[in-house]
Amino acid sequence: MSENLNFVPTEESPKSLFENLEIDKSQIPSIEEVNFTKLEKDFLWMRITSWSIFLFVVLGFLVIISFKTETAIWKLSAPWLGFLILVIILEMRGFKIKGYAIRQNDISYKSGLIFFSMTSVPFNRIQHVEVSQGPIGRLFDLATVKVYTAGGSTSDLRIGGLIKEEAHRLRDHISHLSSQHA
Repeated sequence: MSENLNFVPTEESPKSLFENLEIDKSQIPSIEEVNFTKLEKDFLWMRITSWSIFLFVVLGFLVIISFKTETAIWKLSAPWLGFLILVIILEMRGFKIKGYAIRQNDISYKSGLIFFSMTSVPFNRIQHVEVSQGPIGRLFDLATVKVYTAGGSTSDLRIGGLIKEEAHRLRDHISHLSSQHA
């Protein structure tokens, strides 16, 4: 066994089994050149609605606290309203960045304004794909496609903000492509 660790390829031995050649960086394709499909505009309004509902519940608790502690409601709620305004601005700016792309061998999703993220999943690694739709998503007729790979119980890629019918078509298309690459 130790003699294999000290193996030096000769003219007669197969070099390809032991080579790991460097790739020229200029030959690597750039994913930034890919045209990403934008999400539905209603997805932005769905996200803002979700945040507004959350903060409305928080403000409800703050009203109760203000009555019990006899603190002026504006002192408790002003920071939360400022937070809501900040969230709306960030959601509107970040929405322009979000999108997905399907290429020959993988699917990619990008998002994030402050913390940018781009995730690509090769079709040959996909285990299954599902479509989900929450209660607020049903109000806006929007769904999320979740892509799962081996080794985890959570999705590896989530594409939210798709019209329900488009989400089902995308799920079927990804499933078809992943079965061809298996």
